[in-house]
Amino acid sequence: MWFGIMGSLLVCDGDVVVDVPAPRQRALLAALLVRAGREVPVDELAEIVWDGSPPTRPAATLRTHVMRLRRVLGRGPGGRLVTRYPGYRLNAGEDEVDLLRFVALCREGGTAVRAGAWARASGVLAEALGLWRGAPLADIPSQMLQCRELPPLQQLRLQALEWQADAELRLGGHAELVPGLRCLAADHPLRERFHAQLMLALYRCGRQAEALAAYQSARRVLIGELGIEPGDELRELHRRILAADPALTSPAGIPIGA
Repeated sequence: MWFGIMGSLLVCDGDVVVDVPAPRQRALLAALLVRAGREVPVDELAEIVWDGSPPTRPAATLRTHVMRLRRVLGRGPGGRLVTRYPGYRLNAGEDEVDLLRFVALCREGGTAVRAGAWARASGVLAEALGLWRGAPLADIPSQMLQCRELPPLQQLRLQALEWQADAELRLGGHAELVPGLRCLAADHPLRERFHAQLMLALYRCGRQAEALAAYQSARRVLIGELGIEPGDELRELHRRILAADPALTSPAGIPIGA
């Protein structure tokens, strides 16, 4: 069994992909999946399913939607949806829900980074990021659910991307990192770590002038958007690149990351 919400809604019963066409049933299933394994109260589900405007007496109507959702899902997935006071629960573990798996792998990857287990960190984080099929909850018609769940997920993804780049830099993968880090620095210009990683990757590729230009680009954005100079980490890396510090070419000399 596999449930996915890291992108459009996905339900797989073995090799069979189960379609959930009704918008409110998709919202109901998504609300249960983000709390998989835990009871979700009727009132909370009603707020999500009707996107902040539930009917006056939602319990009976929600019960009907639950019944219909079980029927659509079929015996296997539908049997996971159980009634548990004060609401309903979707019985599924982290090996069956991409969101739960993503969070668990990010936690494991962060632990590996802090321990300096770079190969382990890179592999685990690559697996986590591979679960990201697109914007989570992409086809779920509940602005309330998206507003609640998307920001922390997006921040966790950015953290995982930073950790993975740190690990790859430690492992000598600087050349392969440059294109992706350029995109990340452009897409998230106020996140200084991506700029630092890009500068270091460029420098280790023998592209000192480009690394210095990347610093100036980051500096312009930070001054223009926030009115502040780059932080200590970025300024120190810039100084070391200007000085052609030979330690920067060694993984042990990397001044960023754990």
